[in-house]
Amino acid sequence: MSLSTNKNIIKSFVKEVFNERDISATEKYFDSESPLARTETFKEFLIAQFKAFPDFQAKIEHIIAEGDLVVVFLNFTGTHKGEFQGRPPTNKKISIRSADLYKVVNKKIADHWDVVDQLNLMQQIGAILPQVNKK
Repeated sequence: MSLSTNKNIIKSFVKEVFNERDISATEKYFDSESPLARTETFKEFLIAQFKAFPDFQAKIEHIIAEGDLVVVFLNFTGTHKGEFQGRPPTNKKISIRSADLYKVVNKKIADHWDVVDQLNLMQQIGAILPQVNKK
């Protein structure tokens, strides 16, 4: 499979699932043997994100492919208009970044790993105070 095909699969996944909020589209992207396909956890995560941040959007900043792996750096934006992890809405604009690594096999996502800046998100909605350097 070509590297551009794998990158296009991930681009399409980000567009449909995150930006168009089509949670059911995950079924066409995930390999049926993938741990992602056999759990409702990811769908539950998406539902909670979209309720808390109804204007949630993901922008691809960088995307790189090698072999069956695709790395994508995302910038998520939105407005905190619903409860998030027990926190009431603040109407604050948020912007968080993630680095996601996808394994694509036979045009399906077979596995996924990510690093998300949750600390920054919690600071932006006022759930925790930013650390101040004292000298």
